Amino acid sequence: NNREFQVYLQPKISTGTEKLGGAEALVRWIHPTEGFVPPNRFIPIFENNGFILKLDDYMLEEVASQQAKWIAEGKQVVPISVNVSRAHFTREDLAEHICEIVDRYQVPHDVIELELTESAFFDDKETLLSTVKKLRDTGFSVSMDDFGAGYSSLNSLKELSIDVLKIDADFFRGADSLERGMLIVSEVIDLAKKLDMKIVAEGIESKEQVEFLTAQECDLIQGYYYAKPMPLAEFEQKYNQN
Repeated sequence: NNREFQVYLQPKISTGTEKLGGAEALVRWIHPTEGFVPPNRFIPIFENNGFILKLDDYMLEEVASQQAKWIAEGKQVVPISVNVSRAHFTREDLAEHICEIVDRYQVPHDVIELELTESAFFDDKETLLSTVKKLRDTGFSVSMDDFGAGYSSLNSLKELSIDVLKIDADFFRGADSLERGMLIVSEVIDLAKKLDMKIVAEGIESKEQVEFLTAQECDLIQGYYYAKPMPLAEFEQKYNQN
C-alpha cells in the first residue's frame, strides 16, 4: 500500500553486440525508517508466511504497468523477466491469473518473461507442466532460473518445455573447480541450443568469463561486469531511450 517495494532492473546484455537484450525485475524494499532492507532478510520470511504470493503479483503488475508506459511513449522495450515463486504453482488457474494481471495493461505477452526455479519441479509436477504449457500457448516466454543448483536438472529439462535456461552463477566460482565448471557450462549451452532454448548466464563479473561465454555462443549475460540492478529511472535513462 505504501509502495515501499520497488522494482529494480538488472540488464541482460547480448553477447557479441553488447547491446541490451532483456532485463530481470528484482524487488528492493526501501523502508521509511530502516532504509534499504536486503532481499535475503525478507524473502525467506515471506516465503514462509505466504506473503510472497502477494509480492509476486505486485511485481508482475509493476512490470506490466511500466512496459505499457514505455510502449505508449514510443520507446523500444526488451523482455523483462519476473520471478514466479514455487508457492504459486499449487494453484491450477495460475496461467489465467497471470494473464488477467498483464492484460489489465494491454501489454503484449512477449515482452514479459516468467522465471521459475528448478525447485518448483519437485512439487505438483502435473500442475506445473500444465501451467507452463498454458503460459507458453498464450505468448509468454518461460525461463528456468538457477539451472544446475538442484539435483534433477536433466530430468526436468526432459519433461518441461521452456524457452530460456539461466545457468547458475556457482559454475563460475571457486578456483579449484573452475575448469570443470566451464566444461559443464560449455556442454549445457550446446544441449540447450539443441533443445531450441536461449541461454542466460548470470552472476558474471569478469572480462574472462564474458569472453568464454561469447566464444560458447551464450545468448545473454547478466551480472556486475555489465551492470548492477538499478532503479527504473536509472535504467530508463541509460538504456531505454526512444
